[in-house]
Amino acid sequence: MADTIELKIVSLKEVVYDDYVDSVTLPTKVGEITVLPHHAPLISHLAKGTIRAKSAGQQKPFEIDGGFMEVTSDSRLTVLLQ
Repeated sequence: MADTIELKIVSLKEVVYDDYVDSVTLPTKVGEITVLPHHAPLISHLAKGTIRAKSAGQQKPFEIDGGFMEVTSDSRLTVLLQ
């Protein structure tokens, strides 16, 4: 979908979330970041906190204990939970 991000949140046991969103705010080890469509490729270590996925004005929170994230050049964001 144009101008959205494909967000996939994966734990060791299951796919927790897989959908298109407008933006995602994540807790990293160096502070909070927000990923928007067409974000530069990025890999980062995630800290304990809340992932906030925003779509159509609604926010969906996900509490995490840490993990890793990868943003690809085709607006895909994958979160691997620990």
